[in-house]
Amino acid sequence: MRYSAQFKSKKELIQSKTVCVGFDGFIDYIIRPVESRQDEDNCTYFPTIDKFGEKITSLAGRSGNVELIITNTDFGGCGPHYANGLANMGIGCTCIGALGYPEKSPVFNLNENCKTITVSEPGYSYVFEFGDGKIIMSDIEKISRLRWSDLTERISIEEMVAYFEKADIITLVNWSYLVHFHEIYEKFLEIVMPRLEKRDRKIYIDIADCAKRQPEEIKAALKMFGKYSAYAPTYLGLNKSEAMVMHSVLCDGEYEGSLPIARAIKEYSGIGTVIIHPVDSSAAVYDGGEVEVSGILCEKPKKTTGGGDNFNSGFCAGLLGGLDIKSCLISGMTTSYLYVKNGKCNSFDDIAETMKMYDAQA
Repeated sequence: MRYSAQFKSKKELIQSKTVCVGFDGFIDYIIRPVESRQDEDNCTYFPTIDKFGEKITSLAGRSGNVELIITNTDFGGCGPHYANGLANMGIGCTCIGALGYPEKSPVFNLNENCKTITVSEPGYSYVFEFGDGKIIMSDIEKISRLRWSDLTERISIEEMVAYFEKADIITLVNWSYLVHFHEIYEKFLEIVMPRLEKRDRKIYIDIADCAKRQPEEIKAALKMFGKYSAYAPTYLGLNKSEAMVMHSVLCDGEYEGSLPIARAIKEYSGIGTVIIHPVDSSAAVYDGGEVEVSGILCEKPKKTTGGGDNFNSGFCAGLLGGLDIKSCLISGMTTSYLYVKNGKCNSFDDIAETMKMYDAQA
């Protein structure tokens, strides 16, 4: 059966499942730097990060000015983007995160299929978008204060167990960015996971950009997440930048692509499945095999912030439907492609229909 038809056939099953994610949250200011202005209503944006970098470098020693246009203010963070992607597919989600405290910020207007529980003030991200990627500059002062003790004051361990008990996929995000999240995920492993009923559920982890973390911290996190495998099959998703950091920590020599570093991470950590998703492909190494799939690029992206999180949404939708790993990679890439192309999360039916562009690979 081709990928699109296979995905469509699992719609009822996928939409009967639930997901719970924690514990981040950001408010994103989406920004386009202006290269030149023609008149009051017309301007040209910097097309690539290289071009913007050349401009910044040219100002060294003399200063200068760059006009910025804030094109949108939206909710952000790995958890909210991921949960909203699933919810738009009709999958029931619970997103526990830094969504404003004590009251949730109205910016976090996630799809109605997603229940939101707020435990902290959010971070604030200034997202410079270009045709070939994005640069995110973040203010994490308030969200970085969140510790396990704060979390369990605002949502009790009993409540946390109840929410995650219902989940067919437990998702943990943004270990890298927030200073106390290692402690939070260690405590979650120690206190919450043993209290969950053992059944057919999965754990999906996205640690986010880990470039600022020290090698020993990264190694400790990989070992810690590997211990989650004692409770359920565990999946780790990384983009290319994150994979390259992992390579610098775990491997010698030049970076050789997705599969070699996925193998190294899996061997080192004990995580069951390691997924690498650059913008033009995706790959996975898992118990019993490995696979790599060429992707289809969106030539004129409308919004890139959240693209990786929507890959995670699509991949996990495939997992909920019991699809094989290659099919999950394709559902992930299709979900991300549509999000980047349209600048928003998309419906299950739209994703399933668009997946036809991969059917030739079946």
